[in-house]
Order: sequence, then structure tokens, then C-alpha cells
Amino acid sequence: MAFIFISFLSFAQVQRIVAPKQVDSTGHQPAINDGRNDKIGRKQMMRELELSKDQRSKLKEIRQSNKVKKDEISNDDKLTTEQKDAKLRELQREQAQSTMTILNDEQKAKIKTMRQEMRRKRQQNQNN
Repeated sequence: MAFIFISFLSFAQVQRIVAPKQVDSTGHQPAINDGRNDKIGRKQMMRELELSKDQRSKLKEIRQSNKVKKDEISNDDKLTTEQKDAKLRELQREQAQSTMTILNDEQKAKIKTMRQEMRRKRQQNQNN
């Protein structure tokens, strides 16, 4: 439940730009993930959750703390790509847990609804 929320809230800073294929199987050119969509989604989600000033402050602290940890993992030359990915996923899970403790029950319900909607849209896009 919190994985999507965290994706938007914290790892919008993670910008893995993948070289796009010229044309996909449907004849469309895939979009490049430059981080802008994640940032827009995070801001929209924060507005819809109607976070208090205190909650926004706590979330910012969590994001900043995890950004430092993320950078350390990403820059660790001793780790393989697979190890880095595993550590980053674990960091996301930890951040999701921390974030959920800040939210009230109504906000958690909103996140669940938004997450279901994002899944539905993603499935529609995959089917098109």
C-alpha cells in the first residue's frame, strides 16, 4: 500500500533515465522518465491528502534522511547493481513504514484509494 506513496513522496529524486526504444510493439515511442511526472504526482498526492504543516515537515525530514542513504547506496562501488537495487528497495520499504506512521486513518484510506486508481490506470495503459 505504501510503496506507491513512497515512490511519489521520496524517490522522485531517483531519476533512472532509460534510453527509449525507437518504437514499441504498438508503434508508439515510449516516454522518457525524467522525474517530472513523479514530482507532479507527489505534489498532487500531498495536496489531496491535506497534510498538516507538521506532517509535511516530518515527511520532508524522512525524504532528506533517505536521500542521503540512497546516495550512499548508489555511490557504493563495492556493491553490484543487484545489491544496490535490493538495498534501495529495502530503503523504500523502511520509508513507507515511517511515512505511514505520520498519517491519520483518513489519509491512509485516501492513499489506498489513490493507489488502486493508479494500478487501474497502469493496467489500462498496458492493455492499450
